Amino acid sequence: DISSHLDNRPQALSGGQKQRVSMAGVLVDEVPILLFDEPLANLDPAAGKQAIELIDQIHQESKTTVLIIEHRLEDVLYCDVDRILVFSEGRIISDCGPDELLRTDILAETGIREPLYITAMKYAGVDLEALPDLANLKKLHSPYLKEEMEQWLNAIPEIRIPKHETPLLTLEDLSYRYRKDKPFVLDDVSVTFNKGEMLSIVGKNGAGKSTLSKAICGFIKPSFTDMRWEGTDFSTLSIKERADHIGYVMQNPNQMISKTMIFDEVALGLVLRGVSEEEIKERVEKVLKVCGLYSYRNWPISALSFGQKKRVTIAAILVLNPEMIILDEPTAGQDFKHYTEMMTFLEKLNQLGVSVVMITHDMHLMLEYTNRALVVADGKILADTESVNVLTNQELIEKASLKETTLFTFAKVLGMADPFSFTKKFIAYDREVRLK
Repeated sequence: DISSHLDNRPQALSGGQKQRVSMAGVLVDEVPILLFDEPLANLDPAAGKQAIELIDQIHQESKTTVLIIEHRLEDVLYCDVDRILVFSEGRIISDCGPDELLRTDILAETGIREPLYITAMKYAGVDLEALPDLANLKKLHSPYLKEEMEQWLNAIPEIRIPKHETPLLTLEDLSYRYRKDKPFVLDDVSVTFNKGEMLSIVGKNGAGKSTLSKAICGFIKPSFTDMRWEGTDFSTLSIKERADHIGYVMQNPNQMISKTMIFDEVALGLVLRGVSEEEIKERVEKVLKVCGLYSYRNWPISALSFGQKKRVTIAAILVLNPEMIILDEPTAGQDFKHYTEMMTFLEKLNQLGVSVVMITHDMHLMLEYTNRALVVADGKILADTESVNVLTNQELIEKASLKETTLFTFAKVLGMADPFSFTKKFIAYDREVRLK
């Protein structure tokens, strides 16, 4: 389905379209085995769903053997999978069908996220051995399953989520386009970010999410906007002056790192600001402890993992004491173990009073860690609402290229009285369990 784009440069295509170009380039050779290495990485939820459907279609039509390496297991299981190999420390520790695997605790023990509806059934004490078709939500059925889930739901107390309502950064009528002959990438955007909150910005590839963060940080200059920081004009400040208030962490840490040693990289911003050596040492060591990097302070950055490099870039921002930090895809390319470590770390920062804004395609991240979400599509904010509202609103899902959460689908398939309430209470309950 890319024949209408044959005259386009690959670089001008969306993430999902680029994925299709790559697939077409491989399929030309009619090989007997197709290996997809994290095909869903960096794709928005709808594009990821389409990618799995396309891989399944290719499998059915070409009769090839298809291997998929992927962290997003729940998304892969949208289509039928014959076997799942689970690797740990260079060894295959499980080789079985999806249903058999989901009945075990192997995924949790190896730091891989299991589908959320499986977690919900485990919380409710459901006997998974008695259930066929665990991996296929549409076929999942048992005469007592609905009753068991509703009993568990009714036993969960309502958990109050604190609200943050003190404005920190306010944007009014923000518009921007990269060229005068092109449409607006940001079109009359108005939004307020509050003190101490943790929120997600979601939407399809090319919706304007990263452009919004660049406009806030001063990397680009909007044509029309009123930008205020705690009531004072923010739009006249330089990039450096804005960086004293807001830190921006790019998706790829290698694009931000310019020093060889960890200490020097974290200290760089303070050095450029003329801070004394004694204060630099004190502040850098303090922030390295917060980021869990103190024991590596004299290491070369090249010796670190991708996730540790990500922490270094965050530390280099935090040492400047920003009141807000914006992160572009903070967990991209990380397995569930490192994902959880990163998000626990960001939660601790938030508890210290830093407002955390995350641009993400990860709907689990949005549901599990942020109470508020901005949904962006075609340069506009379609919704500013509770995270759980985003993935239970079919109209919003379609407009923003998102995907309904399996929790909501699960509740509907069972015929539960209030699928929305089930989804909301599960997310709150699961968050409480994980924080203990």
